[in-house]
Amino acid sequence: MAANKPSRPLYEVFLERVIRIDAVQGYRAAVIDDHTAQFFAEGSRPGVFGDFQWSLDAPEAFPWGPIAPAEPTPVSPAMQRAWDAAVAAFAEFIAALVKGELIASGRHLASGVRCDLDPAEWTRTGLILDVHDGDLIQVRHGKHTVLWGSITLRPGNPERKLGTVDWDDWWKHEVTRRKQGLLPNKKAYLGEAEPQIKERYGVTTVPPSELRRIKAALYRDDSERPKRPNRKQPKGKG
Repeated sequence: MAANKPSRPLYEVFLERVIRIDAVQGYRAAVIDDHTAQFFAEGSRPGVFGDFQWSLDAPEAFPWGPIAPAEPTPVSPAMQRAWDAAVAAFAEFIAALVKGELIASGRHLASGVRCDLDPAEWTRTGLILDVHDGDLIQVRHGKHTVLWGSITLRPGNPERKLGTVDWDDWWKHEVTRRKQGLLPNKKAYLGEAEPQIKERYGVTTVPPSELRRIKAALYRDDSERPKRPNRKQPKGKG
């Protein structure tokens, strides 16, 4: 049996997949723009105000900083092509996290618990990824809130088989939510969980008895998923 691959800092994987690729580095020698060396070497956004915070919606090159210039300096064609290649690679990098090809683990800032991120975390709106520190940040009404910190990555399962509920997967998902204090009140659980399971696993019905067992174990604070009890075999006639 092959050993599990260890987790790596998000920054290492980002550089490997987004910056240190031929599609980006191939333009390095031709770029004459100021404040671009750190982009090619370390993955910060190019420009005098460049940092390591990449927007998941639309990463911006050459950020203006606190005061926008009246006439922004034009970007050279080589730098623009390098940036476009990096943005495309960054989109693929995030898609791998959404699809489960990469599994992220981080510290949930609200609870302090370190656990795996649900792939859906990467589909929120207004997200920024600090690729250097491995922090996932959400921006709402101008306020920056770190949702997850010190993120590491490891290879995952590219695709989940649809059409069948993976109860082990669901149990891990719900235990993570329990640690984060995100479970609904006990009475509302079944009504909220059923549509989520249908969407997550591509099923049209959810076995109610199994879901009730999961619910009971979650709110008892059990550490292991409950198993279906064995049916008693009828006694043979002697």
